[in-house]
Amino acid sequence: MDKLGATLIKILEVLVVILISIMSLLVIVNVGLRFFFSSSIVVSEELSRFLFVWIVFIGSIIAMKEDSHIYVDFIRRKFPRPVQFVLELLVNLAMLYCCYFLFMGSFELTLYNMVDKSPVAGIPMGYVYASGAVGSGGMAIVIIIRIIDLFKRSGTYFGPQAAAPADAAEAADTAVAEAKADSQEQGKANS
Repeated sequence: MDKLGATLIKILEVLVVILISIMSLLVIVNVGLRFFFSSSIVVSEELSRFLFVWIVFIGSIIAMKEDSHIYVDFIRRKFPRPVQFVLELLVNLAMLYCCYFLFMGSFELTLYNMVDKSPVAGIPMGYVYASGAVGSGGMAIVIIIRIIDLFKRSGTYFGPQAAAPADAAEAADTAVAEAKADSQEQGKANS
């Protein structure tokens, strides 16, 4: 499963590189034509905008898989591990809920706008709105896999090590304090 996921992410990364290359080429050629020949490719601006929308949504899938989206977790790490599990589960469920609404809205817009054509290129606008459905669907799949992994790891949240501090620095401080207490007890026992 991990190999399949890694292959799919690699395909998406290559697709993003191809789309960025096409978009950059369109913009650079269009600027050159305007500057040197006072003409341009008419559909260049519109296609660049549409490609950018697709790049953003495909990139959001990659960022979700690599856990690169910005989030604040310093508060979550201060709680005991069972509470961390619950908080992480709630956050993932909330993101899944948002992906559901984004998917449904994008899917409806895609169907509704298949008859609506873009002004210059004549491309059905549904293809542009489909990027939202693809992006939210891909992110939802990643979140579902995260939730499954979270439950697989739940033994580390609820097992004997659940009472251990969440932070490595706290664990080190606890170990030092225990070692000092042990050495003091041994000193008292020896005297």
